[in-house]
Amino acid sequence: MKTAVIAITKKGIELAKRIGGSMKADVFVKNDTFDKVVENGSPVPRKPLAADFKNVMEKLFNDYEALICIMACGIVVRSIAPYLKSKQLDPAVVVVDELGRFAISLISGHIGGANRLAEKVAAAIGAAPVITTATDINRVVAFDELALMNNCAIENIGNLKYISSELVNGGKICLLSHCKLKGVLPNNIELYDPEHSYEAAVILSNQRETPVIAEKILYLRPKNLIIGIGCKRGKTRQEIKNAVMDFMTKSGKSLLSVRCIASINLKSEEKGINEFSKEMRIPFKTFSVDEIKRIEYQFFCSDFVRKTTGVGNVAEACAVLAGTDAKLIYPKTVYDGITLALAEEELEVYLKC
Repeated sequence: MKTAVIAITKKGIELAKRIGGSMKADVFVKNDTFDKVVENGSPVPRKPLAADFKNVMEKLFNDYEALICIMACGIVVRSIAPYLKSKQLDPAVVVVDELGRFAISLISGHIGGANRLAEKVAAAIGAAPVITTATDINRVVAFDELALMNNCAIENIGNLKYISSELVNGGKICLLSHCKLKGVLPNNIELYDPEHSYEAAVILSNQRETPVIAEKILYLRPKNLIIGIGCKRGKTRQEIKNAVMDFMTKSGKSLLSVRCIASINLKSEEKGINEFSKEMRIPFKTFSVDEIKRIEYQFFCSDFVRKTTGVGNVAEACAVLAGTDAKLIYPKTVYDGITLALAEEELEVYLKC
């Protein structure tokens, strides 16, 4: 986690350096200007950042995954308020008093990781962690944190509040999972039974269509799918996007569950694929001819593809190669100069409260 520590007082600066060294973080302190004095946990010559505190906080808020602010909570709240977007996008923010007595998780406690960061900072300096999220203090499952820990996307985060409220207030929810579950199922969560009716439910699945099992449903999409792709040179981002959208609809799987896109090394600089990967925030991974040749015998091979690329199969082989014990679940489908295939990894989801 790319972390910045910010301090504005003499005592705070000394504490910031301790935390920076322990967290392998960058440290910014106020002198005549705001200077970077520690980089990745190690002291560096002063590097001026900016003179104005407002500009410093805006830049750090946008550039870092986590901020540790050694100052009053009020200062931090007022300085970051204009830049807040959502709990899915905002960095973790932890506030520490200059005497190092408390480490307070301020925003993005679960998805951003501020709760865990506050505990880590507290352990490093002998402070008391301050966690105020209701699911944590009531020791019930926080499904946004569960999603983060298990590499799942949240499809409709607006419904998270209904699930959390039901659990915090002593109610029960049901869980429908198409993934293997590990850990002990809490008493206030029961596995879906079609004979029962439910007010609130969580569905953990990469399937696009699932039964409507409750009035309020939170959808968690496990990232255990890999799209293999081959294409003619020059295919545009929009052409690839159109093909992928149609392909995922036909496969019956959610695009939110796609962990990566995979192809042959020859396509590593293919503009359309890279632009699509960047737009959708899905990593793009490529494999060498030798790597593909080791498993291509498992799939139908084309002489034309071999003549063009050096291997007989690109999309299916790369989809399987990119996964861990992945299995092909939807065979190659050809669009206009674009070939797609889909592989799936078996995923275990760990329950923790």
